[in-house]
Amino acid sequence: MKTFRLNVSGMNARYDVDGSRLVAGIVPLSKDKSKVLIVESTRKKNCWVLPKGGWETDESEAETAAQREAWEEAGITGKVTKFLGKIRDNRSSANAVFLFFEMTVEEELSEWPEMKKRKRKWVSYKEAAEKFGSRSEMLDALDRSCIKR
Repeated sequence: MKTFRLNVSGMNARYDVDGSRLVAGIVPLSKDKSKVLIVESTRKKNCWVLPKGGWETDESEAETAAQREAWEEAGITGKVTKFLGKIRDNRSSANAVFLFFEMTVEEELSEWPEMKKRKRKWVSYKEAAEKFGSRSEMLDALDRSCIKR
């Protein structure tokens, strides 16, 4: 199993050339591509998102940051199968660019760093689209993945 270093400081943030915070995220799919694993937001209860978080300066690749976030927030590890591209956060309160990767989940851990802060659950494409609500960047990333619709 790959090991990750827990990042709690956020002091080493990476930024795009336009000043946007670079955020790495994962679209975690089941092996048969019929389900995606989503996590409850820590900021808004009953709001569900894909695992994602800041790409830090001590991480050489965005893919590494995305895998760390999947472990921290959802307690999963797996194989990254493709880069899904850059997606701008359209919320007026945010100035971020997401770098999303598709992952086939290989392991769901029984304990993980944010297990007391977040729920996780497997859902279909339709359920995920409903749960994302106004988070259009989440649906955009899911639409770029190989999930069965």
